[in-house]
Amino acid sequence: MPETGTIKKSSSKKKKKKTAFLENNFFLLLKVAFLISLSLLIVYLYYLHTKGTFISNMALLWNLHKKVIMIIFGFVSYSLGVFYLGFRKGRKG
Repeated sequence: MPETGTIKKSSSKKKKKKTAFLENNFFLLLKVAFLISLSLLIVYLYYLHTKGTFISNMALLWNLHKKVIMIIFGFVSYSLGVFYLGFRKGRKG
């Protein structure tokens, strides 16, 4: 005969935790690749600085890619501006 005063325990199913956006394996790998690339860039720039060719190389790169850099900067600025205005409008209403 079952006991009347006992409490039945619920099944031991664990709730599935939602992983954060940046905890995904792909994004962790992407973050590591970005940090490695950034550190290699810093090492390369330091190498150019010690050789004394840093400023001349940067001036050459600027002259060769000036138009592309300005187009990318303009596109990013415009996109961020539109996104920010939409974000502010969405928060108000």
